[in-house]
Amino acid sequence: MRLNNTELFDFFTEKEILALYHANTVGTSITYFENGGLLSRGAVEKSNLYQTSQSSDQIDKVLGVWDDVFLDTTDLHSYFRRENHYGPILYELDPELVKDESFEIWITKNNPIYWNPNTSMQDRYFQNIDELREKWDLIERQRKMITIRNNTTPILFNYVRRVIVDDPKLIYTEGDHKIHVFNNVQNNINKIVSDEHSLKGKFITRECGFCWCISNYLQQRSPNEIKRLFL
Repeated sequence: MRLNNTELFDFFTEKEILALYHANTVGTSITYFENGGLLSRGAVEKSNLYQTSQSSDQIDKVLGVWDDVFLDTTDLHSYFRRENHYGPILYELDPELVKDESFEIWITKNNPIYWNPNTSMQDRYFQNIDELREKWDLIERQRKMITIRNNTTPILFNYVRRVIVDDPKLIYTEGDHKIHVFNNVQNNINKIVSDEHSLKGKFITRECGFCWCISNYLQQRSPNEIKRLFL
């Protein structure tokens, strides 16, 4: 259910939600950098642009969220002290964007990966601000995903305060070739983000070491998964 933009902004202010977040892979982020903003997976596909595959792609189309941009109300990397499952590039956005009436905003009650085609709209989404206020503290933070519905054009980078790039100090090995993944990421960003780019000066590095990122990547992620996320 679409939520009233102004009432939603007031609710976020009440809850002291000071930023919104979107995490993604390096490959998909490069497409964002080249096109001036965040895009839904559906919009990227329709424009024949590159994006990294996700395991949920087919079910997202069935469930009707393929054309939506997803945002969180917290930095899940810091919140859980582990890597963000969606990728090492994190966009921190000004919550002022929810006041823009051109954005049709719905908020989930759970991640769509836990839905099925028979899940009712009442069980998928908060129906209004009153229900949001009533149940907000009863539902885990990561389940409440802000969705900008039916996205067709870039959500411009003027809403982005900063871009946080994770450095989990990983070496990717392919044959005899070793790649320091963060150095590779940084080189790719520098090729695209020129002095005139709207994101210039907004990048910061997060050196992992006080969380579970490094051990999780080494113990739980295959080389192909590292490549998918970073290269």
